[in-house]
Amino acid sequence: MPTFVVCALASLTTLSACSSGGESDGTTTTAASAPIGTTTTAAPPADSAVTWTNCGDIECGVLHVPSTHRQPGSGPINVGVYSRAAVTPRVGTLVLLPDYDGPTARDLATSPTVHVGAAARQFDVLAVSPRGFFDSTPLPCSLDAPYIAPESDASAASAACRSDESLEASSYGVIESVADLETLVTSLRTGPVSVVGWGRGATIAATWKLMHPTSITSMVLDSPEDPGVSPIRAAAMNRTAEDAAVNAVMAWCTAHISCPLFENAGKRVGLVAERIRDGRANAGATMATFRLAFLRAVATGDYGALFQALALAENDDYARLVEFADMKAPGAAGRVAARIAGTCSDLSATDAEEIIAADAGFEETLFRIGSGDTFPRVCIGMPESADPLGFVTAVDGARGSRVQVFVSATDGVTSPVMVKAFAKRAAWKFRAVKANGHLVVGRDRTTTEWVSNFLLG
Repeated sequence: MPTFVVCALASLTTLSACSSGGESDGTTTTAASAPIGTTTTAAPPADSAVTWTNCGDIECGVLHVPSTHRQPGSGPINVGVYSRAAVTPRVGTLVLLPDYDGPTARDLATSPTVHVGAAARQFDVLAVSPRGFFDSTPLPCSLDAPYIAPESDASAASAACRSDESLEASSYGVIESVADLETLVTSLRTGPVSVVGWGRGATIAATWKLMHPTSITSMVLDSPEDPGVSPIRAAAMNRTAEDAAVNAVMAWCTAHISCPLFENAGKRVGLVAERIRDGRANAGATMATFRLAFLRAVATGDYGALFQALALAENDDYARLVEFADMKAPGAAGRVAARIAGTCSDLSATDAEEIIAADAGFEETLFRIGSGDTFPRVCIGMPESADPLGFVTAVDGARGSRVQVFVSATDGVTSPVMVKAFAKRAAWKFRAVKANGHLVVGRDRTTTEWVSNFLLG
């Protein structure tokens, strides 16, 4: 990787709330403008912003940034960056932004054609691990368990995540991550870049485009949350999508004779949950195990593996269910710490309290899965964020630009309804893909081929 020179400062603008729009299949609606709010500055460090080391086929880098960009002397925080040079003819720079789960930034840089198609060969690839992820400066959480169970006392996690007072626990949000990206591309003199983001990475990428449209020439977003929608509303929409996904998973079992719980699936799954709740399980299974195993099935689309584990649990062997829940897998604690950092940095205290109240009042169709109100409860005990989401809208040039938004039509992690409305409000192209699971780019072959062609223009 050649040596790059730090150049001009990049401005970071926090924008006021955008108006919500109705749903749309497509691509031409333009949202009303909203006024611009306060401005902060993403200042590159005085020395080199990125240091590089050779990692074989790729370069491994560290971007050095302040913990809070509006205070250049704060921190510092290190952001992991991985680079892979283009094969000629080079057409530009491609920034890849991962989700909390799934391929890491290093995975994306190592095998970019797997994740975005053959077009990746013609780009200089920069895969960025957002602040708070395990290979960037993580939130210093000395958690006793690799996953916070929904029924656990969240105050212990709050205390664990405040143990290092040298870092602001509220500075890991989307707005600061956008400033990191502006610092990166300014420092490396990339010029305008193409971007692909997944999940959390897609939300960061979308916000980057809304705030700094000239930095990005083309962009693909897979399942972004809307940074201009109240987090309370976003949580409610995601909760509804999660509930619908539970119904879809159970319907799959009753429609497939190969499902081990094909007959009376609802009753049999309910009995497994009842045994766990009553403390009659083994292998360390708890209701967190049950809820997170279902969430993993919803996210991966691997319904068969879930029901195989539940069938074993029905016969008093819960080990497979514990394994499938992925609570103790390598990196699980780091992913949880990253979620705590990101969630709490994007919520105000009022947002967290209202999400907790709404979660308590939600009436599920069958049963609850996932983390429920655990993360907002952790956030209550954390320093309040100065940059909560819900107040981002498009500056001139961001709407109607070369952006494609994807979501799984049955996504139970990020609400397809929210994603569709977001795309309409930004006048970005939208497509719902018929696929089980969360995230489609790099998983669905047809979608990935489309993305590859799109990136080449």
